[in-house]
Amino acid sequence: MTYISFEFFILYFGVTFLLYWIFPKKAKWIVLLAGSILFYLFASGGHILSLIATSLIVWASGLIIQKINDKHNEKENGFSAEDRQPLKSKYNNYKKVVLILGIILNVLILIVLKYFNFFSISLQNLFSVDIPELSFVVPLGISFYTLQAISYICDVYSEKYKAAKNPFHVMLYLTFMLTVVKGPISRYDQLGTQLVEGSNIKSKNVIFGSQLVIWGLFKKIVIADRAAEFVSVAFDQNTFESGSLMIIATLLYMLQFYCDFSGIIDILRGLGQIMGFDMPNNFERPFFAKTICEFWQRFNITLGDWVRDYVFYPVSNSKALKKVVKNDKGQLAAYYSKLIPISIALLISWIITGFWYGQAFKYILFGLYFYVLMMIGLLFEPLMAKICKSLKINRGGVIYTFFQKIRTFVLVAFSMLIFRSDSLSQLKAIIISIIEKPDIAFIKKGASNGMGLTVEDYLILIAGFIIVLLVSIISERKIDVREKFSKLPFVFEFIVFITLIFVIIIFGAYGEGYLIVDLPVQLFR
Repeated sequence: MTYISFEFFILYFGVTFLLYWIFPKKAKWIVLLAGSILFYLFASGGHILSLIATSLIVWASGLIIQKINDKHNEKENGFSAEDRQPLKSKYNNYKKVVLILGIILNVLILIVLKYFNFFSISLQNLFSVDIPELSFVVPLGISFYTLQAISYICDVYSEKYKAAKNPFHVMLYLTFMLTVVKGPISRYDQLGTQLVEGSNIKSKNVIFGSQLVIWGLFKKIVIADRAAEFVSVAFDQNTFESGSLMIIATLLYMLQFYCDFSGIIDILRGLGQIMGFDMPNNFERPFFAKTICEFWQRFNITLGDWVRDYVFYPVSNSKALKKVVKNDKGQLAAYYSKLIPISIALLISWIITGFWYGQAFKYILFGLYFYVLMMIGLLFEPLMAKICKSLKINRGGVIYTFFQKIRTFVLVAFSMLIFRSDSLSQLKAIIISIIEKPDIAFIKKGASNGMGLTVEDYLILIAGFIIVLLVSIISERKIDVREKFSKLPFVFEFIVFITLIFVIIIFGAYGEGYLIVDLPVQLFR
């Protein structure tokens, strides 16, 4: 079962929405929990035990930490100011033990179920040791709900909010049908409290949510699923005789990846908004970014925010790394001295990001690629500033900004080639073909180039790309397209809605004649 299937929209979201509307506000969360568990059972083939185990570990960890917090706050009142610090340290140590244990248990579940065979095969190849492979069913969405679980424990530890006393409230937060499989990765105070408190159905939310759903369906079905046909044929070949073909396939994969992932997120956020939930956005026109750092502030935003808050900041601000900088004693320039904790924290962050995307060395390479790019940018920033100043180049000007955007786009395009290649050997073959075999014969063949698309398909892809680009340009100029659209006369708005629905039905890439290839399934496990 997928998020764009008839079963999901009618049997699950439709029924859940109807019951959510009917039930009183205090009981609405029960409807969401029941619907979410039922959805997960069907979508995962019944493999829900690990999700239940994670929910119980998270709930228990949060509750124990909360009791320690309460006990500390209660005892603190009876101590003098000078005695409070030792007391605080004592209770912080208690909390830290629970925090570390809770994180370890969650990470162990993730590693054993998703990465055990990857590590066992890697160790066999490196050291020729005999480690048996185990047959595990990787739970659906484990990469997403594990990160949410860790964020919950960490936030209760830092007293950002109080732990939930009801274990089913925590379970709802982790199993919510609109986030459990494909994100966005949410925080408990960001989404969990909304789910528990419930909300009333409002006409404005229905209108705005429907806009997002239709826009997401357009990107996913009309553009992404059509581009996937070309991309899959291009990357499934073994010879890679045409470098120009692989360049076009890589660019189309960028379009497919963005429209698929962001399209699904738009659908989910739209459905959530219809029910009155404000879910975090995951994409903010990433291909308009001027730097790699800015790209990741716009692309898969909730993953980047999670890694920043729970990996990068804790590591870079750790006492050990601060001590390294303090003991430098001027041996390095102040700027580069400060880069030491940043470089180490970035390395760990990108290794974790690479592993999160999948259990293959190409994903680790994908993460390290961005790490190297970011470090190059940081290391050469003082030099670039001097060069631009001496050449009187306006770094905020239109020409320089355009150069930055093109440069970032090319660098990201290469990362997509790493991401889409089936293996490192295939990646090597494709790079060689791009450099040594710039054959354009397949382009001259037109629609008969054997890539699975007709002339009409190419025209629809081009038209779809132009529409997405225009909407992105308008949004980049801080013009709220949805708000403008909602202010149109109702009749005109209704006609546009119906037209878009028919465009999706007529021009969507589905049914006979289309071999639809979604994004790698490991991204959503």
